[in-house]
Amino acid sequence: MSIDISIIIVNWNTRDLLLQCLSSIQETVGEAITYEVWVVDNASSDRSSAAVRERFPHTHLIQNRVN
Repeated sequence: MSIDISIIIVNWNTRDLLLQCLSSIQETVGEAITYEVWVVDNASSDRSSAAVRERFPHTHLIQNRVN
């Protein structure tokens, strides 16, 4: 499968905004194009990574140990 676009989001302790962003991408892009989403989490303490894993399991997640 060929990917038309890759979306990369860097996050640090902005769980709610991140989830809104991921929802918006999913709603806006839909199936019009093929895409992948990467979230780079910089050691958030607000459970951002867990929320991404739970609500957006197809999102690639990189969890850094430090910001």
